[in-house]
Amino acid sequence: MDQKRAAEIREYYKGQAGLDLDEISASSKNTWEKALQIARFVSDNIPHTNQKVQMNKRNALTLWEYSRKYPGGFNCRWHSILFSELLLSVGIKNRFITCLPEDQTDGDCHVVNIVWLPEEEKWAILDSDMCEYITNDACNPLSLEEMRQSIIEDRAFRIFNLNKAPVSESYNEYLQAYWRKNLYYFASHTTYGFDLERERNLEDKYLYLLPPDYILERKEGNIYTSNTGAFWN
Repeated sequence: MDQKRAAEIREYYKGQAGLDLDEISASSKNTWEKALQIARFVSDNIPHTNQKVQMNKRNALTLWEYSRKYPGGFNCRWHSILFSELLLSVGIKNRFITCLPEDQTDGDCHVVNIVWLPEEEKWAILDSDMCEYITNDACNPLSLEEMRQSIIEDRAFRIFNLNKAPVSESYNEYLQAYWRKNLYYFASHTTYGFDLERERNLEDKYLYLLPPDYILERKEGNIYTSNTGAFWN
C-alpha cells in the first residue's frame, strides 16, 4: 500500500470535502460500519448519471474535483473507483467488480465495490452509485458470490439503502430483476491499489470469472477462469 498516497487523500478530503477519514479510521466502529459511513458520503455528494466529459486521470482527487465542476455526478464505474480509493486510504481492503449479463449485446452492466470484512472473514457488496447494500434474511451483508447463489437457488435477497432502511416495494422489484440480469459473470483488476485505470501506476491484467462452457471472446493479456476460489480470493 502506498502510504504517502493514502495520507495525501486523507488530507485532501479533510480540507476540500469536509470528510475526516483519519477520524473514521481511528474510531471504534467495525470495518462494515466505517465502509458504510464512507459509502454514504460518496452517495450523498455525488449522484448517478452518465458523465458527458471524459477524463484519463481517474482517482479519488480528480473525480472529486470533477464532481464539483459538474455537479450532475457520474456513472457507477467512476463511483467505484473513487469509493475504492477512499477505503484504501484508511486501510480497508476492497475491489471494484464489473457485473455483467449473459447477453453480450446488452451494454447495461454494473460496477460495484466489495469490501473485505476481517471480523467476519468475508466479502460484502457496497454500492455508492445505486445507494444500496444487500443482506440475507438475518440482515447479514452478502457478497456478490452469495447473491449469485441466491439467484441460482431462486431465493430473493434483502436490499437496503445506505441509511439502513429497506427500499420501497417497487424499487426492490426493479433491483431484484436488475441483479438477476447482471450477476451472470464478473470482471476485476488483478491488482489492488491507487490509480488503477487509464493513467496507471501498477502493472495489471483483467481477470474474468465465467460460468463453465460460457463462450466469451478471449483477449490477449486477460485471464479467464471458472474457478470461483481463484477469482474471489
